[in-house]
Amino acid sequence: MVEEDTGDIIDTAVFQRNLKVEDRLNVKLNYIETPARGADPGFKNKVSASVMTGDFAYDLGAAYGMCISSCAVASLLFNLREVDHVDLDMPWYYDSAIYAGTFGNAVYYTAGDISYSALARMSGVFFNWAFINDYRLDNPYDIVLNGNWTMDVMLEMIKDVYVDVNNNGKKDQDDIFGMLCAHDQIQCTYYAGGFRFVDLDEKNIPKISDDTGHERVFMLIDKWIEVFKSTGFKGDIDVPTIFVTGRSLFYVYPLGFVTEGALRNSEVKYGFIPQPKVDDAQKEYYASVTNAVTLWAVPLVVYDHARSGALLECLASEGHRTVTPSVFEVAYKVKYNNDESNQQAHIFDILRKNVRFDLGKIFSNSMGGLPNSMYADNIWNGNNTYASKLASNKRVLDRYMQKILSELVIE
Repeated sequence: MVEEDTGDIIDTAVFQRNLKVEDRLNVKLNYIETPARGADPGFKNKVSASVMTGDFAYDLGAAYGMCISSCAVASLLFNLREVDHVDLDMPWYYDSAIYAGTFGNAVYYTAGDISYSALARMSGVFFNWAFINDYRLDNPYDIVLNGNWTMDVMLEMIKDVYVDVNNNGKKDQDDIFGMLCAHDQIQCTYYAGGFRFVDLDEKNIPKISDDTGHERVFMLIDKWIEVFKSTGFKGDIDVPTIFVTGRSLFYVYPLGFVTEGALRNSEVKYGFIPQPKVDDAQKEYYASVTNAVTLWAVPLVVYDHARSGALLECLASEGHRTVTPSVFEVAYKVKYNNDESNQQAHIFDILRKNVRFDLGKIFSNSMGGLPNSMYADNIWNGNNTYASKLASNKRVLDRYMQKILSELVIE
């Protein structure tokens, strides 16, 4: 939400977009903030109260993905395919987000150029050029663009990059590392392997994906465990500070980190690349969005669904024409890109093309947290018990999915 022009490239683009929408529709945008994330019921409660009383308090809802999903399972959202003026086939809506919001013939939420959150929350890998030069490593851009950026290549690059700076015999925040990753980012590595947690069947009904049991998932877990047994460091302490102070070769984090003050003010010369492929058999790189991505929806009861649809479509289409070019082409590719070649810009395009939303990730709270924890906890704990976790939770996951489907209006 941007209510004034701060002079920042991104804020200015969003502010000007909003002015254009107001002028185009002859409306005044009024933002009502409700702090909420994850399982916090604040957002859902506000939407529910409005729907139940019919007070027409809101025309659109935009929130942390899990907050939107909690509204969906409570039947508080309207099918976007039935909203006048909304055309989900237009390029300003991401196909992956629509896939992850599809239940039969209904789509209950979406994402795309309506908010730069979809770009900012793409998870990838930052790298420090000083380490590349000091350890005489191959250029990461060349590796990626040649299609050779795999887990094995990353393991080879980090194997010698560790210094126990304080000589206390254990990895801690004072040391120098080959790889950094916080707990909430580990789950993104699953989707970077090209896997889904939830797929759609032939009738577009969500189901637990067969990917969850693929042998290459087990392989990926083993390789990430090896990363952190080697020179990697995972922790819930101030991991970003380790990177911005120049003490790690790689750092798994979303692209939006480039606009945050710590990195903008850092002397570290960095680059940004996809998370590595599982192996050479993987054809494409993928960028999972994090849990904090913003999803957009129309409440079930509004003053006029056509008005809500016009507003959603105008925000998204104007965002496509003005905000995304400013964010992606100017801010990310130029202002916050400290690499003079066009390779970084090319890699940004690859990431955007292959951004991944997943219904399992979005509905994780409604599925006992299993889509986020069942894979990631193995890596976090350094012990691959995924096979037993999958076997013991198979029926549980199916029951969760059936419960979600029973609570939704499947059209």
